[in-house]
This record gives sequence, structure tokens and C-alpha cells, in this order.
Amino acid sequence: MIDIDAVSKTFETARGTTHTAVREIKLQVPQGEFVSILGPSGCGKSTLLYMVGGFEQVSSGQIRVNGKVVSAPGPDRGPVFQEYALFPWKTVLGNVAYGLREQGVPKAEAEARALRWLEKVKLKDYAQFYPRELSGGMRQRAAIARTLAYEPKILLMDEPFGALDAHTRLVLQAELLTLWEQLQNTVLFVTHSVDEAVYLSDRVVVLSGTPGTVREIINIDLPRPRVRAELLRNTAYQEYVIKLENLLEGAHA
Repeated sequence: MIDIDAVSKTFETARGTTHTAVREIKLQVPQGEFVSILGPSGCGKSTLLYMVGGFEQVSSGQIRVNGKVVSAPGPDRGPVFQEYALFPWKTVLGNVAYGLREQGVPKAEAEARALRWLEKVKLKDYAQFYPRELSGGMRQRAAIARTLAYEPKILLMDEPFGALDAHTRLVLQAELLTLWEQLQNTVLFVTHSVDEAVYLSDRVVVLSGTPGTVREIINIDLPRPRVRAELLRNTAYQEYVIKLENLLEGAHA
């Protein structure tokens, strides 16, 4: 479904020099797979995600989604960012319905679909609240519902739980897995957390330091549905965490 073919990205800096964020990235992601991208800060994880989303153009190579070259954002790819990006002047319902309204869906239908998604993310009772009246976890639920409401085939998630407290992060990870198991979207998920990557993913792509290159791709062969309490006692889970920690330390070096 996603074909990243020898993709590199170079930026011009304010000092007039060039900076290569990622170099010669090759990755294929089939439909319905959950793939996490893990690596040290500055290795180009988010840049790679933005290029798949069409928000950044590649410098060389090519990205194809369902056989079509990516040149711009599209409704087939739904982004979820760490910063929530909710409109503060709109209610939760208005935020979730926004993408549908932009696609020309009539207001009544858009709001009905938005309410169904708010129920799925346990926010239906907060439909008329404004973002400032919600906790961080609730805002991220609203942001996820807004993206899922227009039913993209691919979710592009850039550290969506990175700014949350530890408990809320664990809760939302579990809720995301439940939604994904129902919908079977293809997911590219950027994270700094080894534990999060192992818990969520079918595969983990470990990038090296700047410029980002694929250091190794690890298949996570753990049963689904995944229950964190059971995984913590699973020696295979522990070995995946240790292996990825070691790879990440090597990438930092």
C-alpha cells in the first residue's frame, strides 16, 4: 500500500548550507500493517512521515501509495500530530465534523458521523465542549476522531501520545489498538518509545542518526489482541525491547 523507494530529503538551512534529513530510505508497507518508525532525535522520522503525507516533497526517490506517486496531501492519508491541532473556536463536535464538511458532506450527516466517532473514542458526552475545556488525553482522542471520521485508509501518526502523562499514554495506546483491530487501517507511527513500538507494531523500522537511514527492520511476532499485563510477562516481548534498545543505542552512537 505504501512504497518508499530510495527516498532522500535535503533542506537548505538559514546559513546557506544543506542538511540531509534522510538518505536512501526503502520501505514497503502492505495494507493493514501497523509499522512504527523508531530512532534518535533528528534522524528524520517526522520528515519521512510528512513526505508520505505529501506535506513535504522528496529530494530524490519516490513515494507511491496504491501505485500512485505522492505529490500532495490527500484524504486517503490521515495525519495525527502530537500537538492535537484542534481549532480552539470550534466545539469538539465542530472539530471532528470539520474534515467531512470540507469534503462537501452536508452538515447534518457530518455531525451524525462525527458523533459516532466521538462515541468510539469515549467523548460523545463532550461534543459541545471546547478544546480548552478538555484534558490532554481528551484532546488527542478528539484529534484521532477527527482524522478517522473521514475514513482514511492510512493513518500517519507523529508521536501522538508523546506529550501525555504516562498513565494516559498507556490508556490511549490500548484504545488505538482496539480501533485499529476493528478498522484494519494501515498505520505509520513515529515514536521515541521502544516499549510503545513493540506493544503496538507488526514491524519496527529503526533509523540511524542524522542523516536517517534504515538501520534494521524488526518483525514483532507477538499474538494479537495484545494485553499489556500479559506481554510484560512474555519473554519474547522482553527480548524485543532489549534488542531495540540496543539498536537505538547504536543508532545514537
